[in-house]
Amino acid sequence: MGRAFFVTGTGTDVGKTYFSSLFMAKYAQKYAFQYWKPIQTGILESSDTQFIQKITNLPIENFRLPLYELKAPASPHYAAKLENQEIDSKFVLSEITKIRKQNVLIEGAGGIFVPWTDQYLSLRGIQESNLDVVLVVSSELGTINHSLMSLDILLNRFVPVAGFYMVGPNNSLVEDNIATIQKFGGVSCLGCTFFPSQKLNPEEFRNFANSEFDRDRSVIDSILPVDDED
Repeated sequence: MGRAFFVTGTGTDVGKTYFSSLFMAKYAQKYAFQYWKPIQTGILESSDTQFIQKITNLPIENFRLPLYELKAPASPHYAAKLENQEIDSKFVLSEITKIRKQNVLIEGAGGIFVPWTDQYLSLRGIQESNLDVVLVVSSELGTINHSLMSLDILLNRFVPVAGFYMVGPNNSLVEDNIATIQKFGGVSCLGCTFFPSQKLNPEEFRNFANSEFDRDRSVIDSILPVDDED
């Protein structure tokens, strides 16, 4: 029996897809994980699913197709409106329910208050899916405020937060940022991986993920049932 988990972030472009690509590169084949972004916006060039598949060079079997693919780089409710569509939140949740006991990394669209529809926020979807959540946070200036607000919102709505994971450029603020978020946020830091210093090909990226991501297994051990371990 597996377990799906939800990856959300403190905002748009904070590093959720980078985290997801690292996770998939390191663990997808060993634990038969799939990547899934149910609602994908901004596909004028390429989708996050296509990006992760390309950078990890994983087979198509490790990816689930989005339920909604929308062209505009905007919040789901607005991107759908531009194409005369409306996202069916009940349908999204029903599809999540079907795979909740499978090893699936589910990446959300934007931050926790991004609307799926005019009446339905991503936060509600996270709540109603009742999956463990990893919050991806930035290593840069401003992350303390954004991270603590996000954690406060999630925890006060009884969302099961496995912890937060920091990504971004290396800088002198990182150590204090992590310590402060842990102190006031009430959850553990699951790790930190900086951006690579240069563009990597798939083989190099897999090697980078294996050496630099989740070094102490805090992420995988927090979301994977013990029975699934080897």
